Amino acid sequence: MGAFARISNHRKWLIPICILMSSSGWVYSQEKAKESDTIPSAYNEFIDDHKKQLNVKFEVSNDINAFSLEDDGTALSLKPNLNLRYAFVFSYKFLSVRLGLRPNTSKEDQENKGESDTYRLRIQLLFDNWSHLLQYDYDRGFYLDNTSALLTGTEPVRIQFPYMTTNLFFGNSVYKFNPNYSIRAIESQTEIQTKSAGTFVLGASYNIYKLVGLDRILLPGEDIQQRDFYNEFYGVSLAATGGYYYTYVLKKNWFLNGFALPSAGIDIHQTKTTAGEQQKTRHGQDFFSALDYGLGIGYNGKKFFFGGEIKNRWTNEKFNEDQINIQPQKNTFSVYAGYRFRAPKPVSAPVDMIEEKVPILKDDKN
Repeated sequence: MGAFARISNHRKWLIPICILMSSSGWVYSQEKAKESDTIPSAYNEFIDDHKKQLNVKFEVSNDINAFSLEDDGTALSLKPNLNLRYAFVFSYKFLSVRLGLRPNTSKEDQENKGESDTYRLRIQLLFDNWSHLLQYDYDRGFYLDNTSALLTGTEPVRIQFPYMTTNLFFGNSVYKFNPNYSIRAIESQTEIQTKSAGTFVLGASYNIYKLVGLDRILLPGEDIQQRDFYNEFYGVSLAATGGYYYTYVLKKNWFLNGFALPSAGIDIHQTKTTAGEQQKTRHGQDFFSALDYGLGIGYNGKKFFFGGEIKNRWTNEKFNEDQINIQPQKNTFSVYAGYRFRAPKPVSAPVDMIEEKVPILKDDKN
């Protein structure tokens, strides 16, 4: 494991917290000096605008990539040794960036499930009608969640794939049709939905994935072994999506929101099989349909905001020896809390420069 993973829990949390507190104090003093600049403007009676403030949000979620695949005739359910994800989300104008923090796992958990290296970067570009999401995930070190189906009496110790590595690049874009509905109020909290509204959306999503490193295995009580038979997986999936979002507002700042997004697409994949000294590459494609849906609740005030949401994904996509599934039925939750500050120059200057260089990014309402 890298040096970052060896940092103690106290030091690991102390550094980002001190940075956040010191920067927050400086920004707070600046905003008190120019309080008039923080007064939000209103698009209309449905939306309050806070995009010129820096929104800082702390988020906790169980959104972790898990995989289902068939390998050497065996169904595998693989997960990294990670229970929760923590992140700071910084949002200003059209840009929202999520920076993750990797929590430490206990020594006992590492012995039973192995060590995992994980990294995630998520960027959102949020405009009046369009919302774009770009996300990169890297995970190394997995354990077999269904070990008991193969080896009885081994719990809590699991079969491990310490060198299994996944790279995922995910993106989606959606267009909203109702100008009175704010996606920013839900995604980045740079706006406030002040009256109930809903909207139909249309869009597309894509997923580029790579899964390698199944060539070595660690069985309970043994040393790492080289496998004679293993697969490597590569693929691209493309899908068209459309659905409906709705936010119910209670007393202007409290809200409930929900969405349902059915989609249909194609998964184009390649599987490279190694059996001893022989290698074979197969190509294929499969059509699938899916439904993403979720519910959220929260408070979105002029300065402070907090909330939580649950999401689920259902898909009819099946898997065989040529395919993998990235959480085909996925239940996730997240909770968050954040605060709005006057944007400091190191944040506002580069974003303003990008707007000047690319005028299409500029919000006409400001």
